[in-house]
Amino acid sequence: MEKNLLNNAEIEENTVEQNFEDEEVKEKINKDMSESDIITALLNSNADDKPTMIVPLKRLGIPVTLKALTGKQVSRVRERNTRTIEKRNKTEKVLNSEGFNMGLIIASTVKPNWSAPELLNKFRASSGEEVLKRILLGGEISLLGDVVLELSGYNISIDDIKNL
Repeated sequence: MEKNLLNNAEIEENTVEQNFEDEEVKEKINKDMSESDIITALLNSNADDKPTMIVPLKRLGIPVTLKALTGKQVSRVRERNTRTIEKRNKTEKVLNSEGFNMGLIIASTVKPNWSAPELLNKFRASSGEEVLKRILLGGEISLLGDVVLELSGYNISIDDIKNL
């Protein structure tokens, strides 16, 4: 399931769909499936078959191919970018949203390889995240992070599910 976006500034709310409106998906999902049919379907499913999307970065003239992440992968990125601070006897967790978005992009990118030795050398960076900081604008990082979350099934409304 690959989609092309014409312009990263033209992303609309319904750009990333999880195929909830496709007739083919509706036909595959039988609401009255038995427990054993559901288990069999899960056993026969390919967990590596994740939605992907090509997002063109018009300013740089390159396509960025992103794939969906599992809940576990998103949680790991969130944990790495969350710190605990104490204020007046209260413990509060604070998410570094820029780091979270960059972590999502690094974990999700199929192409290009942000950690390619040529890029690390050119931008005098020690990691793919450092390359992202030096190449992409803040809005581009935010955009790509949002696309990863959409691909990964976040921001799906209950109405989308009810329409199956």
